[in-house]
Amino acid sequence: MKRSKLQIAIIGCGAVTENVHLPALDKIGQRPALLVDTNLSRAEALATRFKVARFSEDYMAEWGKFDAAIVALPHHLHASVSMELLRHGVHVLVEKPMAMTLAECRDMIAAAKEVPSTLAVGLSRRFLPAANWVKAALSANVLGEIESFDFREGMVYNWPIASDFMFRKASGGGVLWDSGVHTLDLLLWWLGDVTDFTYRADSQGGVEADCEINMTLASGAKGFVVLSRLRKLRNTAIIKGSKGQIEVSLFGNRVWADPSDLLKFRAGNLIGTHLRVRDKDKISTLQLQDWLGAAATGNEPWVSGEQGAKSIALIEALSDRRQPLQHPWVSVPEFRAVAGGVRRSGC
Repeated sequence: MKRSKLQIAIIGCGAVTENVHLPALDKIGQRPALLVDTNLSRAEALATRFKVARFSEDYMAEWGKFDAAIVALPHHLHASVSMELLRHGVHVLVEKPMAMTLAECRDMIAAAKEVPSTLAVGLSRRFLPAANWVKAALSANVLGEIESFDFREGMVYNWPIASDFMFRKASGGGVLWDSGVHTLDLLLWWLGDVTDFTYRADSQGGVEADCEINMTLASGAKGFVVLSRLRKLRNTAIIKGSKGQIEVSLFGNRVWADPSDLLKFRAGNLIGTHLRVRDKDKISTLQLQDWLGAAATGNEPWVSGEQGAKSIALIEALSDRRQPLQHPWVSVPEFRAVAGGVRRSGC
């Protein structure tokens, strides 16, 4: 690029822009050139607060004023907007999930190669030291043959949303497409491909708040993933092997092991017993610096389009084979019968 600093637009001024991207850019001393949102008053308010010079409701009216863009729109818009930007030579960091289908992911990857331009995917947990230590430990066979795994992530939903798209099926709402993308990305990155599964969710035609996945991996290991927006779960992954087991925080930076000597494993400057705590702002700044560095040098970003597409392929397959989640206190036929009786009574 001719400029010493890329001119960045943020497209979509929702909660993730307000609480993650704008503070992270501020920390690395990079002020966006442009904020874009169809809710112009929202874009103006954030532009005023974060001292951004320009704001607009249409990024297409601003061509030439930016050469990199963070796409932080509702999930169903990620692919179409990112492809248009990439084909104009704009470097893109697209929020997770990368897209809604594997076909869209492939189109985005192809678009990035046409110009070429840099495509990175916002799977920020890959920048956690604990996540990288686990990846290195598993690659080094520290646990021996992997036998089983147990991933559980859940909390009462409390994200400070600026719109309701997280609760709309057509927009890609629901826990699987939200935090589940992060969880499944780590699972695939750490443990490899899934060959078989059973997926159950409580969506009942809408978006899921609770879901469970039983899986078999290509390695033969079996395990499950539980996701919830209604319950506080332990928010860790437990991975058992023939030499012991580790438990790692799914969005924090802690690792436990049995036997504890497993934590002495060193990967570069990472040691399981001395992992530095890093908050979400630090992880976000690392993600931005990686993307901007890749755009400036032409190197591959840490989480490329090809990497981001893997969790989408799995989620697409899960969605195609969804079954009702079984709660012991209710049955679907009984619920429908009761609901039908209420409607007949005129309530």
